[in-house]
Amino acid sequence: IQISRRFKPGDSLEDLVSKGLLHRECLTIFRADPNDTSSKPIRPYFHQTESFKTAVMGEQNFIVATGTGSGKSFCFALPVVHTCLKLKEKQVPGIKAVFIYPMNALANSQYYDFADRLAGSGLRIALYTGDTDEDYATALERYREIFPDREPKDSEVISRDMIRENPPDILLTNYALLELALTRLDDRKVFRPEHAGALHFLVLDEIHTYGGKRGADVACLIRRLKQRTGSIGKLRCIGSSAT
Repeated sequence: IQISRRFKPGDSLEDLVSKGLLHRECLTIFRADPNDTSSKPIRPYFHQTESFKTAVMGEQNFIVATGTGSGKSFCFALPVVHTCLKLKEKQVPGIKAVFIYPMNALANSQYYDFADRLAGSGLRIALYTGDTDEDYATALERYREIFPDREPKDSEVISRDMIRENPPDILLTNYALLELALTRLDDRKVFRPEHAGALHFLVLDEIHTYGGKRGADVACLIRRLKQRTGSIGKLRCIGSSAT
């Protein structure tokens, strides 16, 4: 038998919207059931709303260290989606947030939840891993094989060609593929010079895994990413870990 206390509740999304802190469309995006548009907005925990305020109002880097199932993804999803919606109103092109995962399985599970939530919002998300196909036709065929009862939503960018031609707002990847995106000639269009300054967030999930040689490699990778995207001194970095 395990007895644990509930997480402390934070400000409601409605309160954050009424105070002008949170974009109104977040009420629809962050609902209890992402596939039910009539579902009520989530009631965030204190650590989730504090993360939002730290990222958006304080403009600070931070790490979220809390147990599995405590909603770490919403800690960075709220500020990222809020910022993306604000930039969409200003018609700012380019990738606004990069999420780095140590394992593709983690990236996959996060991707489909985000894709469902962002459907109809005008924001777009892409999964860029070794499993991402080059052309749309091949990617669509594989997509239908994996999800026979599902079709790609308007929020999903499912092929590498689509990512290069029209970069999404949010890119989910791993550090190895991000390295290639910054070095391969074919992928130079992912982070374009004309999109300098668009990147606002870098999220490293399971940040405790980046130690030793891998940590040094990722540190150098982040520096190159900042230099390429013109975000030195501006990029907000968020780490999350259950350890």
